[in-house]
Amino acid sequence: MYTDDIHVSGEMFDSDGSPGSPGKALIATPTGSTWQDVPTGTPSLLTTAILNNVLVNTTSTMAAGNFLGAQVLSSGQTWTSSAAGVTIPESGFYEISFSIATTSTPAGEFFFDLFTININGTAIGPESSAGISGTMSSGAPNSAVLVITKQLVINDIVGVSSSQNNDNAVTSTTVAANSFFSIRKLGQPGTTTGVVSSAESSEATRNIIIGTSATPPALAGVFPNTIYFQRET
Repeated sequence: MYTDDIHVSGEMFDSDGSPGSPGKALIATPTGSTWQDVPTGTPSLLTTAILNNVLVNTTSTMAAGNFLGAQVLSSGQTWTSSAAGVTIPESGFYEISFSIATTSTPAGEFFFDLFTININGTAIGPESSAGISGTMSSGAPNSAVLVITKQLVINDIVGVSSSQNNDNAVTSTTVAANSFFSIRKLGQPGTTTGVVSSAESSEATRNIIIGTSATPPALAGVFPNTIYFQRET
């Protein structure tokens, strides 16, 4: 353990032999290190609309559907989305939430419309809380809500699956008003570097950032479990 100050008079190079550029940070990777932008603390999130009048799967088995509409809010990343799903831009822990309203015909029948997320086309529980149920005397929309946290990897595609249980033949379709689908990054997996024995693994799982800028990042810009070295002005 080194407890004194660190003074570097020359350049520092990453695993590819690059000295970096002003404002970059040296980030540990599974295979070494690389110069990257200093985290700014901007939240990584995406919110999309729910398409109107999309048919809910009428069987009791969860099936993927094309429910997602246009992006209405995004930050922190360049997000790619389609009606079938959202592509995860970087590995990490994500909070996924949605509220999906539906309406049914004929009115007056008892039914449950249930939704869950799917990852790469496979439905992943749990189902939406209580789904949508009732004897719809007027066909007015009700909403299904779900909030879930998942560890995802880059290029995973997250979408929505649906199912239905009912007494008789009920057709349910989505109502875009007051419906949404949102993904928010909560954190990233720890990076283990410099481990020489398995006994060190629990203590070595830390991020080490060496800043080349004279201006330190905002407190929110440094990830938890991160050691940050700032160069002298």
